[in-house]
Amino acid sequence: MDHPNPLDSAKRKTARKSIITPQRKHHKMLKDGTSEVWPEDVEKIFIQGLREYWESPWATFSRGRSRWRNQFLVDYLQKAGVERSRKQVASHIQVLRNMWKGEPEFHLVAGGEELFQENGLLS
Repeated sequence: MDHPNPLDSAKRKTARKSIITPQRKHHKMLKDGTSEVWPEDVEKIFIQGLREYWESPWATFSRGRSRWRNQFLVDYLQKAGVERSRKQVASHIQVLRNMWKGEPEFHLVAGGEELFQENGLLS
């Protein structure tokens, strides 16, 4: 009888952690079919852009929404040679918001009201 090797389990956990976003059931492709809309290298740029946005003077909330975030990310991606529309960016933020609930990265994509609720500041 073979016993599971605890090192194999640890390797799998490490491998999962090295991927920025959890495995998705579906990977949306670009219209021309050449690649995924958000392959891991583009995802890394996107997430770095989110981090830089929150450190920038553009990071503000209006009615629970970040007013300039999507355009900031479109411009940030464009500087890195990646073309994505504001609509694609907004959609991807929604996907990440759903995937990252309860995760440390959630604050990068949460709306103002969600952040207050998560931190117990909203009754």
